[in-house]
Amino acid sequence: MSTLTVLNVVPDERFGGPQNRILRVAEQLKEKDIKTIVVMPQGDDTYTKMLRKSHIPFYQLRTFRRLPNPSNIVGVTFWFIYFIPCIIVLIRIMRRHNVDIVHVNGGLNVQVSLAAKISRKKLLWHLNDVRKLGVIKPFLLLLLRLLPDKVVGASSAVERCYFDSNATGKMDILYPPVDTSKFYPSDLHVKEYREEFGINSDERVVGIVGNMNPFKGYEYFLPAADFIRKRLPKVKFLIVGKRLETHEAYWQRITALIDNLKLKGDIVMTSHRTDIHRIMNVMDVFVLSSIYEAAPIVVLEAMACARPIVATRVGGVPELVVEEETGVLIPPREPEAIAKAVLGILDNLERSKQMGENARRRVIDNFDITICADRHEEIYKQLLLS
Repeated sequence: MSTLTVLNVVPDERFGGPQNRILRVAEQLKEKDIKTIVVMPQGDDTYTKMLRKSHIPFYQLRTFRRLPNPSNIVGVTFWFIYFIPCIIVLIRIMRRHNVDIVHVNGGLNVQVSLAAKISRKKLLWHLNDVRKLGVIKPFLLLLLRLLPDKVVGASSAVERCYFDSNATGKMDILYPPVDTSKFYPSDLHVKEYREEFGINSDERVVGIVGNMNPFKGYEYFLPAADFIRKRLPKVKFLIVGKRLETHEAYWQRITALIDNLKLKGDIVMTSHRTDIHRIMNVMDVFVLSSIYEAAPIVVLEAMACARPIVATRVGGVPELVVEEETGVLIPPREPEAIAKAVLGILDNLERSKQMGENARRRVIDNFDITICADRHEEIYKQLLLS
């Protein structure tokens, strides 16, 4: 069989869950004689450096712009100005590389989908969102019925978001992957990381990972941290998350909250890190405080490192975390619930260890990168035969 070429298009160049999945799967698919070319908007170069290091070809297009906030009149104007030029550029790329399949990520990648249909390429539409769709839902459902050859979702929660809550079988479920040979429990680098972060050997560590984005719920994590430290003095809170220029007001709000709660001495904050697989092992408990999520890969990464999980019961999270087996699920927007769940794990070392072991076993059996890559290959080959 000749090399299969996939154009994988992501509407945001900033590194996050979908970008991580695309990169890791592309690395695996190279071994299966499937070539991936990534297309994204111009901007932050963190992701492109990672792609370059893994020898994954990519394009950053000036005409392919992040979908702007509707209130951003200038952004919306430029998005429409570049709509047709973007389609033209994408068609040229598809022809230049003799692309077989266009794998589009996100709910409103209309330009990419139209370019694929004009070029008569197979179109796989990958949905990763569980936010309320509001008035655009009928439009999106029409696009999903007319344009893609196949629709996949990051979790069953995504399927319920786009289709009727009782509907099943409208899309294939393609959970995010974790490289369990990279993410695994290890004490090898824990001491040096504790020294780097200024964490004493007798202090417990509660960690959270995610860009400074409002949906990550940091305003609920911080009051929970305040609650925890009053009952457990020897504890540090490790926050790994990038400050986003598109959410500067949120960053200011979070830093002000840290000051108001007098938490500065108890918190260690880092920006984006490429060594998450090592940082995870510094944590005694991993927390996800999000108010919505499709299928957060970072939870699976923490589970692969045998960290017990405290996570909000939102979106696809209950599909990843098994209640009382691999972690504790709590309601969103409830700091006290976060705190009590964390303290319940930290107070019982045997329970914590068992949860961690169960978590890693679950990831190996269900979410390992090889499983996800095999599913991609299967879906791609089905598309070519359809």
